[in-house]
Amino acid sequence: MEAFAPFTTVNGKVWPLLEVHPSTYRLRPINGSNARTFRLVLMRAGHPDLDRITQIGTDHGLLRAPVSVPSRGLVLSPAERADLLVDFSDLEPGSELTLVNTATAPFDGAPFPPERAAEAASPEGLLPYPDVMRFRVVPGSRSRRPAPRRLARDFSPPSAGELAGAVRRAVALVEQELEGQTNMLTMRELAPAGDKDPPERLVTIVAPDSDSGDRTIARYRTVACHFEDTVGFFPTLGQFEVWQFINLTGDTHPMHIHLNPFQVLARHPVFVSVPDGGITDTDTAATVRHGRAPDDPLTHAVDDNERGLKDTLRVNPNEIVELAVRFETHSGRYMYHCHILEHEDRDMMRPIVIMPAELMPFMS
Repeated sequence: MEAFAPFTTVNGKVWPLLEVHPSTYRLRPINGSNARTFRLVLMRAGHPDLDRITQIGTDHGLLRAPVSVPSRGLVLSPAERADLLVDFSDLEPGSELTLVNTATAPFDGAPFPPERAAEAASPEGLLPYPDVMRFRVVPGSRSRRPAPRRLARDFSPPSAGELAGAVRRAVALVEQELEGQTNMLTMRELAPAGDKDPPERLVTIVAPDSDSGDRTIARYRTVACHFEDTVGFFPTLGQFEVWQFINLTGDTHPMHIHLNPFQVLARHPVFVSVPDGGITDTDTAATVRHGRAPDDPLTHAVDDNERGLKDTLRVNPNEIVELAVRFETHSGRYMYHCHILEHEDRDMMRPIVIMPAELMPFMS
């Protein structure tokens, strides 16, 4: 259902050339695509040159300290942002570098060796032209400005004590196959199941156990599927919550929460098994086992550049992602959704209502 155009534009131009002095530049990329994810690799003379990039910020401002971009490239899904320092100070005039995208579409997180970025063209992966832009060094003043060792001081990772009593929420990301129609993508809000809930309608989370084989961690029933369903999430203003996104699909989804930033806590590898007919218009059935499948190419690690304040988060296939969020700006009705335009328009969007603490005693 997604549209993946063949050419990449940067600031409205296809394959632009940016002339730079031999100096340090601050670049702030945002992925404004409707659906395409980028994994950006800087190439010079046919080889990756990522070491000259330092990331100092992400979606909601500066990181606590500068970090290197991931070794396989800077991944930006739709709506993700990055704040970068790129050091050209050691290069002679006439040097050229190319920024290349190695992420095929639809993106599923699969790795691609950065040393082969020059071979990233993949018509079958809807990436016929992977080049994004070029940099050319021109004569000018030579200067190098390293990033300070300490950057943001206005946030810190939430402590175990702060999260001990936090409300926990679970959302399953689901693709429902429809005969003769475009597939329906939804976010299924989940609630703990009771003894009377039929097992064939539940999402069951299990973990391997050396004694009993599998140990059930949680059993969830579906309480909301579509945007127009009754609101089920009423976060309290000023209090931490822990959200889990459970990906039951084969694609990576950039999940975006309105109003306030969040912090990534963990990425958990899982096996996902959905029985025939397990996904209906109102019910969700799946078994989700903790553990990494032998053929799973993803590391499921939280990258250093994801440890800042985020408002958009990639949830890969075979993965549960946990985040901590605290709404502390405004109360009222907002939403969260997948930031792939075609997905949110196909029902991957749900409302939330932020409540003042004084009103929570009146909620049933």
